[in-house]
Amino acid sequence: MLTPAHVNIVSYFYPIGNTSAVCLTQGLAYEEQANVLLLGCGDVRNILFTTYADGGCTRRPLDITCCDTETAILARNILALSVLLDDEKGSQDLPIWNSYYHLYLDDRSLDLVQNQAKTLYTLSASVQSWHNSRYGKLLRLCDQKTLDELREIWQAYNITNLSEKERKLYNQRFKLGIKRAASKKASRSDHGRVVTGCRSAAPTTMQSMTELPDLHDHFWIHGVTDEGRECLAQAKHPNPMFASLLTDIFTLHYGTDPILGFHLATAYVPLVSNAPLRLQSPEQYRVHKVVQSARLQFRAWGESFRKRAGQNLTIRFVAADALAFCHTLQHKKATGEGFGNWYRRQYSLEPLVLDGPDYTTGGDATLSFNVIDTSNLADHVGAINLLVAASPLLDGSLSATLHMESIVRQDKDHVAFIDSLVGGHFPTVSILCGLFPVEYWTNATATSTVEEALLDMNDSQKGQMYTKVSWKRPISRPVGISQIITIPPIHFDEAELTRLLYGIYKKMFQHEDMSTMLSKPDTWPSQSISGHFYHRGTLAAFLSFIKQRAVVSEWGKVMDGFLGLIENDQNLPMGRSYIQELYAQLHLLDVYRVPTFRPPLKTGDPASAWRGLSAWTEIPTVVCVTLKIPRPRLKMFTELSPAELATPPLRCLLQASNASLAGGWQNIFAVIQLAFGEVTTSGSRDDSSFEVKVTEDRRGWKGNSPLLVFFYVPSWMILLEGRATTVAFGVQSTPHTVMTFLKTCGLELNVYSTTVGNEDNVFITETQPRQNGCPSVCSLLETGKAIGSSGDVRQSMTANLDSKSSQVKTITGRLSIISEDMKSALRSGCKVEIIQISPCIIAVILENTCQQHSLHFPAPVLQARSKCRVARKPSYVEVESPVCLPLGEDWFSHFICPVFPNEHDPAVWNMPRLNLDCLPRLDTARTKELEWLVIHASLMWSSRERKLRGKTVVPGTIQKDVRINFKDSLFSLFMHYTGLQGQRARVFGINNPKKGGVHILFLVSCLRLDLSNHTVILDAAVLPLRDQIMPSLKKFLAALTDLRFCSIVTDDEEMELWKEMLPAFVERCRQWKHRSTCEYLGQPHIPLSVQPGQRAICSCGNGTIPKGFISDIPHWETVSKYAVRAAISPIFTPPFVEPLHETSDVEAMGRLLSDDCCVTCGQKEAPGNRPELLKCARCLNAKYCSVECQRKDWKQHKTGCTK
Repeated sequence: MLTPAHVNIVSYFYPIGNTSAVCLTQGLAYEEQANVLLLGCGDVRNILFTTYADGGCTRRPLDITCCDTETAILARNILALSVLLDDEKGSQDLPIWNSYYHLYLDDRSLDLVQNQAKTLYTLSASVQSWHNSRYGKLLRLCDQKTLDELREIWQAYNITNLSEKERKLYNQRFKLGIKRAASKKASRSDHGRVVTGCRSAAPTTMQSMTELPDLHDHFWIHGVTDEGRECLAQAKHPNPMFASLLTDIFTLHYGTDPILGFHLATAYVPLVSNAPLRLQSPEQYRVHKVVQSARLQFRAWGESFRKRAGQNLTIRFVAADALAFCHTLQHKKATGEGFGNWYRRQYSLEPLVLDGPDYTTGGDATLSFNVIDTSNLADHVGAINLLVAASPLLDGSLSATLHMESIVRQDKDHVAFIDSLVGGHFPTVSILCGLFPVEYWTNATATSTVEEALLDMNDSQKGQMYTKVSWKRPISRPVGISQIITIPPIHFDEAELTRLLYGIYKKMFQHEDMSTMLSKPDTWPSQSISGHFYHRGTLAAFLSFIKQRAVVSEWGKVMDGFLGLIENDQNLPMGRSYIQELYAQLHLLDVYRVPTFRPPLKTGDPASAWRGLSAWTEIPTVVCVTLKIPRPRLKMFTELSPAELATPPLRCLLQASNASLAGGWQNIFAVIQLAFGEVTTSGSRDDSSFEVKVTEDRRGWKGNSPLLVFFYVPSWMILLEGRATTVAFGVQSTPHTVMTFLKTCGLELNVYSTTVGNEDNVFITETQPRQNGCPSVCSLLETGKAIGSSGDVRQSMTANLDSKSSQVKTITGRLSIISEDMKSALRSGCKVEIIQISPCIIAVILENTCQQHSLHFPAPVLQARSKCRVARKPSYVEVESPVCLPLGEDWFSHFICPVFPNEHDPAVWNMPRLNLDCLPRLDTARTKELEWLVIHASLMWSSRERKLRGKTVVPGTIQKDVRINFKDSLFSLFMHYTGLQGQRARVFGINNPKKGGVHILFLVSCLRLDLSNHTVILDAAVLPLRDQIMPSLKKFLAALTDLRFCSIVTDDEEMELWKEMLPAFVERCRQWKHRSTCEYLGQPHIPLSVQPGQRAICSCGNGTIPKGFISDIPHWETVSKYAVRAAISPIFTPPFVEPLHETSDVEAMGRLLSDDCCVTCGQKEAPGNRPELLKCARCLNAKYCSVECQRKDWKQHKTGCTK
């Protein structure tokens, strides 16, 4: 496995998701086939919600592959999906909800679970019989072992056949599991209120903070979401879908809450009477409105799932470690073989073999994906592991995205966290990995980040910090190219790459710097977190990945320098103890071989006195050691309480004997595989054919079998002292393990120690059991046509790093000329010009050749500060451009939601696509209930932007920062449409008085709740005014004065930004097809033009406005022919690029959200005889008890005060 092994006596079960559902296809055009990979898939919420939100795209094939290491998660999911399929009339909604979300069941719900489990067990006698069943055509299984494990769990769901004694024991175990989880929950929250559910209520987070903690407590007290004595009394049976009979261990995760996976804002916002997901009569239900809202969504999603089930939907399941599965998929795609020498999971010797019919010759299983969702696995296995394993599985499409989430607070804030996430300077490591984190480079997102700012006000949330990063391939497709293309690997200077890799190494293993950790105990949580993720096998896999991505003259020179730095590192002296393991892992993965690992290797001596390795005819460079730990030695783990034990990391070591003539030496090995069971052997120890066979004990820590540990070591280390070599198993040294195990294990923290000569407990073999080699890592080389590799030119990129910080400062793009005509022109002295086409593309133009070739950079660069070098005799042009970091002096403020020409349909980045008709409409007549929108929209601005916005400007002028102005205009749109600030309006003109007046008209139909992205959108018809159509609109334009019209004043630059955003606002909600004559086809960029009177967007969608979209608009029939539907949303700042707020911002917002409360002092009543608090005369929102309080708050309040 690619993560360290830990004592897993305390192992949590995560049956229910802890964040609200997302639409998995929201980054794809509605015609685009969706190939989705869910790693750590968790519950079914994202699948169900996707079928609901993707409802307008039923023609698109939707293929979802679900991977989870817990088979019990998949067993629950398949059972739930299968009963949803059977419930054609929707009459089983309540028992399905109960069985999936309640800890205790009534009779009807328990019968449903058990009867369905019996059905599934019967249908799954074999993979073939399952796939031929009524469920198997939709719900596919990737391999035989997944099926075997599912059948065991479904069989274990049958608890009605238990004897009275067995049933009593089962109930006791179940309640004990709940009690353990509740105890952990109480300790984690310090016995305070748990407000994690409030994140799922966004954008009404603050409105939910009173009720949702109470609902969370209710669930943990009663085990159900029902209320009322009768319902509570009926829920008396433990739900087998939360615990089976397979193990004695049942520890439900302490954060489990059934409603967290839903969009709870629907319970707090005013919806129109016919809005989707609106509770028609909340008072008639016997449960809380929030619970009822969640159930209503579950019902709607289930209906959509049933409808979609027969329309190009396939869901595949595999029970395996996510990293092992990804590397096996890479191996399958590269070699055609379904076994890559990976075990299915830690604490198991079961090989992961993709032997299902979909993965055999002629099978249709997906091996490349345009959506990869890793949930919050980064909190469990580390981001570097995920990038190495999953990113090569992204297909070459412009839409392909890898999503990564983190919930655990691992650093002081989001900005600090983003560098620690990847072990170094975030943009530099992204470039190194060949990935483009789109929210980072644009410093923008259409997904709300407001709830995180608001949750920061709650002290109990210090253990959480939600972050989501979306990774794409770099922008790398020229216009008109349809085949899959990969951007060329990046060239590096050997010394610069060496320093960069060494910096990443130090971050990966910073937890080994014990002197710093012991001197600064407050840094333990953040510094020790990397120790849960990485070992030297991880580092070797990462280097294998980089070896394919980075081009250097001599890879060996990089590795020699890198290893030399590690060997001489004074700050991480533990690195020298792991160096031999690193050498071994580099050898196994074919990354690099140090001199002692290179041929000629020593051959065996058949006449050796020692029976074992030295007698082998051919001795491999690396061998596997199997160490058996006697059961009594494990008491030091099993007899500790869970709180004392935690999850200590494990390791083995080889060291010199006490009588060693070679001097004292010791080497640690953390790349270990574990299993419980009994060992048998075959063959002779004197031969390489010697094998270890294991009969596994699935009871694990609760059983009686010894613990078996398997790890690879250099052969010479064993040959050095032979039988006398010491081999030991113990815990890694951390502050926690030292304090816990020092007395029982001694200074070396060894649990068990013996010698290689102990043939009862030590076994030397060529490979690990059930494998024929080392695990396949990074076997999928990126293939495809390189950018610019036409017959005329070839391009390459070189990253230039700062000598001190090892951060990418500039990138050099080289255009090598191949065409003889172009070579001749270059040698004859033709002028060479460079032009910036987009933030990542610079065009090179050769005078008089009619030739323009683009350099595609892996990150935004600045042409204005570039250096152009023309080598006329060698025939190449080099452009060295500085990397343009967000917030830099010449930052691309317009780079927010780029839209790229594609073969058929434009590709939209950074703007989630929406099916507007499934989004609930808000009732804007109930203004009082929409006051939360003021804070929500105000938090579009970061803390820096609010300060700039609050600076005094000359009256009648506009702030110079175009993005601040753009957000200001968006704010005005939402405030005026709702009437929260200023006069209500529903027709808006984007007006540049100095350049022809109004250029764009928005006719707003309604305000909708964007469920998946925790924000709101204006559902509008957009009418770009062009010279060509103006005569046809004269009557309409003349009538605008009689409408509720609002003019949004802009300058030249902001008007250009609006026109650049229009294609994204339109494409995101498109339900129509682009025509073969689409104006976008063949164009170098989108929009078509930003000039006054010219066409900005294509005409394919004109006139496709739905009937009844808007009323009381004069001459609408004429106007609608030129209008197209658009979805306008706030644009937020990603919190990992710059802070969203300061402490004072949050405190002020909290007071502003309180009803009838003075913003400054919090007083709820005005002094004296005044009947009510004073209001700010400008915005009419902020309230004060006195003029003095208003004055005190003005410096802070003016940054968000708008008429």
